[in-house]
Amino acid sequence: MVDPVFRLDLYRGTARAYEQFRPPYPADVMADVAERTGADGTGRLLDLACGTGQVAFPLADRFAEIWAVDQEPGMIEVARHKAADAGGGARFRFLTCAAERLTAPTGHFDLITVGNAFHRLPRTPLARQMLRWLRPGGYVALLWGGSPMYGDAPWQRTLAATMQRWQDRPGAEPRVPASYQADRDERSDRRILAEAGFELSGRYSFPVSHVWTADELAGFVASTSVLSAAALGERAGEFDADLRRKLADCQRDGRFRQQTEIAYDLARKPG
Repeated sequence: MVDPVFRLDLYRGTARAYEQFRPPYPADVMADVAERTGADGTGRLLDLACGTGQVAFPLADRFAEIWAVDQEPGMIEVARHKAADAGGGARFRFLTCAAERLTAPTGHFDLITVGNAFHRLPRTPLARQMLRWLRPGGYVALLWGGSPMYGDAPWQRTLAATMQRWQDRPGAEPRVPASYQADRDERSDRRILAEAGFELSGRYSFPVSHVWTADELAGFVASTSVLSAAALGERAGEFDADLRRKLADCQRDGRFRQQTEIAYDLARKPG
């Protein structure tokens, strides 16, 4: 099966909302990744589809060199400014390109991370490339979770239904390939990694509690690939008002409580 192809402009114009409204990965998750992979401040990290640095920055102190790669220029611009403001830019290398088009030396990295993005990358060829880019004994960590869109709370069902209704609005252009979920169901990420030659280490999950405001939920949705301002065009304001109205109707106190988990799949290059 050929990996579904996603459009190149999925996150065009979302970098500021992405940085402001995407919750950070919990510190205990990032510490666990670092400990299990032996990150001690001397190795090299490659963060693919890095966004504005939600994975790269929490792990930065554990590496001597960090490559942060994203095909969206706006994401890289925000991440570069963050590194400069923090005074640690010298250890970062920011690259604007698709993950699968990256040119990197064989055996160069100790850890490769992908945060909430492996599903929209060409998984099969990229897994083989990641294996080549890692040193023997190096790791890949695929991080998942944290989205408010999935859950059984009434407000989450309202959020999901409102988002789906707007995605299905007349004249709306599909933003993601229709086959991508079926592809993931048939060929899991772990299977893709194993077929590329990785040794599977395990999946590690962490419970997370979070309380959202309506402003934060609206901002999160604006940072998505399917209902960003670019995706909605002149109807962006109408959607925002509709979403806030539906959320207010189902949660009068304006506090949207989420119980979820953050997880990561870990795999190792033999050697």
